[in-house]
Amino acid sequence: MRRKNQARAWVYIPLTFFAIIALMPLYYLIITAFKDLQEASTMATMWPKSNALIENIRFVITYPDYKVVRMFFNTMFIFVLKTLGTVLTCSLAAWGFATFKFPGKNIIFFALLTTMMIPGELLGIPIYEFFISTGLKEVAYLPLWISAWFATDVFMIFMFRQFFQGMPKPLIEAARMDGYGEFRIFFKIVVPLNIPVFTTVILLYFIGTYNDLYGPALYISQKQNWVMANSISIFENLYKSGSSDYIVPWNYVSVASLIAMVPVVFLFSFMQKRFMESVAGGGIKQ
Repeated sequence: MRRKNQARAWVYIPLTFFAIIALMPLYYLIITAFKDLQEASTMATMWPKSNALIENIRFVITYPDYKVVRMFFNTMFIFVLKTLGTVLTCSLAAWGFATFKFPGKNIIFFALLTTMMIPGELLGIPIYEFFISTGLKEVAYLPLWISAWFATDVFMIFMFRQFFQGMPKPLIEAARMDGYGEFRIFFKIVVPLNIPVFTTVILLYFIGTYNDLYGPALYISQKQNWVMANSISIFENLYKSGSSDYIVPWNYVSVASLIAMVPVVFLFSFMQKRFMESVAGGGIKQ
């Protein structure tokens, strides 16, 4: 028993150490939210000398350009369309690769995987020029979600495929013998038995859409169309006057960041069980 406790201690000591390191940025973000403008901008202290949290929150939520409710719903609009397109098209593509036999299937799948090596930024310029030339740059956030409806996320196809390959083949064959079509099998049997992977995709896409600054910075110019990622840059550029030397009010930036974190924390809290099931390789195995 004593040896087991000692072995367990040797496991928990490094885990605790790395957990503390991982939580340090969050700790510094929280204490910076307590600092006043002068301290936050000029002193990197590990404990706040001032207590200006209430004033910082009041300043952030009353700032004219900080319309957090509108930015949140704008983000959710993009998230819903982007996630729905990805879940529908990528899961169907993955089901085809996992179930059906056709010439060149492995070669096509390997070719898809190789496209993951292409940096997304490499295609940024031609895609941007396309949306500019077609006049669709700021139409219903099209550049930020339309590609998701064409099964362009190869990693999600790969992840869905790995789960679908664990489906019991006799169950699928029995459904076909009962007269089920392929789409009915997919939506009535495959989807309900693979809820963890669908939950994981939704969670990953929520975080990815929520944290995406590159896309909104490239395609969104009107303030009424700003998303949550823009809410932080509002305060980063608060005192920017055109020169390279300007003060960044890190206390306001920290408050805006903590406000933006709230939906992510709530979502992960509710979906944690399903997410951990998928990470552990959940699903039905033969």
